[in-house]
Amino acid sequence: MQRNDSDVIFESIKKLLLPYAGQMEVRTDQPDSYQLYIKGDFALAGKPFKELYFAGVTIRKTMVALYFFPQFTLPPLISKNLKGKSCFNFKQITEEQEDALAALLAAGAALYAKLQHP
Repeated sequence: MQRNDSDVIFESIKKLLLPYAGQMEVRTDQPDSYQLYIKGDFALAGKPFKELYFAGVTIRKTMVALYFFPQFTLPPLISKNLKGKSCFNFKQITEEQEDALAALLAAGAALYAKLQHP
């Protein structure tokens, strides 16, 4: 089933992000924007970080955008909607795309867990 209402698309993607809220920090939780950061000691590209942006979903004027920073190191699973290096744009969403996003988010969370120093 295809859904193309921005609010419905936003809520659908936000629902996929919610399971990660317990292990990450929710920085923004608004009706049109939801942002997650992960805190800890990380080494990425030889540089230390105390936190990393994980993902966020935002309603834009003509589409819904999912920003997913682990995308820089993961192969694209849903390249059709990839605009730029880490932004996916949705004017509609299907169950297949939701499944691909769920797999992508899980892979990103696993990657960030490996980058984190104890």
